[in-house]
Amino acid sequence: MTGPHPSTARWAAPALFAALVVVYVATMGRALSFDVFAANLASWHIAETGSPFVDLTDFPKLNNWPTREIWIVEAADGRDVIGRSSGVIAAAVPAYRLAGLLGFHDMDTVPASVTAAVLTAAAVTLLYVVLRRRLAQREALLAALLFGLTTPVWSVAADGMWPHTVTVFGIMGMAWAADRERWWLVGVFGGITLWGRLHAAVICAVVGLLLAWWRRSPAIAAKVAMTSGALLALTCLWSHWMYGTWSPTAAYRIGDFTANVEQSPVDVVNQLGLWISPGRGMLWWTPLLLVLGFALVRGWRDLPDWSRALVVGGAGYTLAQLMLNRYTGGGSFFGYRIGLEMLACLTPALALSAHRMGRVARRLFAPVAVLQLAVFAAGAVSSPALFPDADDRWTRNEYLWWLGERPLFVGLVSGGAAVIGIVVWRMWTDPDLKRD
Repeated sequence: MTGPHPSTARWAAPALFAALVVVYVATMGRALSFDVFAANLASWHIAETGSPFVDLTDFPKLNNWPTREIWIVEAADGRDVIGRSSGVIAAAVPAYRLAGLLGFHDMDTVPASVTAAVLTAAAVTLLYVVLRRRLAQREALLAALLFGLTTPVWSVAADGMWPHTVTVFGIMGMAWAADRERWWLVGVFGGITLWGRLHAAVICAVVGLLLAWWRRSPAIAAKVAMTSGALLALTCLWSHWMYGTWSPTAAYRIGDFTANVEQSPVDVVNQLGLWISPGRGMLWWTPLLLVLGFALVRGWRDLPDWSRALVVGGAGYTLAQLMLNRYTGGGSFFGYRIGLEMLACLTPALALSAHRMGRVARRLFAPVAVLQLAVFAAGAVSSPALFPDADDRWTRNEYLWWLGERPLFVGLVSGGAAVIGIVVWRMWTDPDLKRD
């Protein structure tokens, strides 16, 4: 274990955060999925008027869309209201309020997208801070950059206000707090996570219960439960204000999800699709999971208990998610999004066990990392609206489709990113520069 260096601790994390904000803001999307636009619309209207009830006739494209019921639900009094998770709407309200104070009152997705960029940069920085306590600075920085720039964290979470923007931040906050044994804060960040996706409460619950069991300390579970429970209560309060009901599920047509469970509790194809389908498979888009997977298995027993608890919690959440919904997670985004919570839960454990990679994995690590950077750079600089929905994600991959549509543009962006990745890797492995 390598302790922090005072000479670099003052600037490394802030510099990483600032650099990521610049990259994320420079590549943020403008023409976004209706999932994101609808949440942004609610945030803007609350900031401008203090009311959640938007006059949807002013936004005919959303109001007249054939599947408008995906984004618009009926409140208890019969009025139409935007149906999106509480955290996704609430997180962007301050940015829209600030924009209004500066004189920008028209509806625009920019304030929400900047919020997404800042939250995601903060999540990646939290990961770096956690790993820096246990790894050399270069290794911690590399792991954070790989997480933030070679995965859908860049093309989805940092691109617009998706639920995953909130959940990834919350999960990394849980890791940071658990590593410091600040159990009250584990619950706070777990509560933030469930504000992004209500059933992500599974992750917080598993972490709290497992750590209490493994450490034989019921107080851990109690502290995590109290603070996360308080944030769950606030979610209910938000739901009552916005939808006229205390149910925290009011933002969605919950019947659609329960019907999926009733029809097929464990759909094998749906479960496998998240991992191996060419269109949304985590192992297709982030093959570093395969490269590092065996090292994780070998080093499992030596990992910090909180990192193992996160992996178990992420697996439980993902199983539940795929019982409730399809692995495709809709369209108009690049890579995958349903698996982002699992990716966030896996990343600390993968980084901390990477030193156990075998010979083959060590040879594959750099080329695969550069490949992922090249792919996601092309996706991140493209508008999500350019990637149309497709029913069959077993035959369709957005990157290959985009490469066929715009070979020169995609080739130049991917090639440039690959060159940058190779240069960075050679510098990282240069023995003259490797001193921490």
